[in-house]
Amino acid sequence: MDLLTKTVICGMGSLAFGIVYKMKAERLWVVAVGGGTGWFVYSLLFLLTESIFVGNLGASMFAAGYSEIMARRKRAPVVVFLLPCLIPLVPGGNLYYAMNHVVLGDMEKAFEYLSGAMAAAMGIAAGIITLSVILCWGRNRELLHNYRKGEGKI
Repeated sequence: MDLLTKTVICGMGSLAFGIVYKMKAERLWVVAVGGGTGWFVYSLLFLLTESIFVGNLGASMFAAGYSEIMARRKRAPVVVFLLPCLIPLVPGGNLYYAMNHVVLGDMEKAFEYLSGAMAAAMGIAAGIITLSVILCWGRNRELLHNYRKGEGKI
């Protein structure tokens, strides 16, 4: 499959996740675009670096930033947009194949798939945490600046 087809399918997967969890209709297109674009970012970074960790790090940073922006625009919690946007990045295939090889007794292959799943999970977590810290630092810096000018409270 080509990159565009995979991107559209990932967007539809995020959309389906939103439908299953009964998101408001006005938010469904937001998560579809976020999920598809997040996968596109992952694919580009993976092609450039050939690293599952770096691809998931960049894609989850994008998804977290996109979710922060959309949460403010749609007046909703960030997690409402973040979880469906991250669904295409979940390493379900690697986990399945790791458990399959454990059952078959091929521990070398199982470890190979499991290490890929762990790299993806750590990349997702690191991307969300990194962007959250950057945004929190920026907000605190702005508050401190306004306080020093006498325009607000901390």
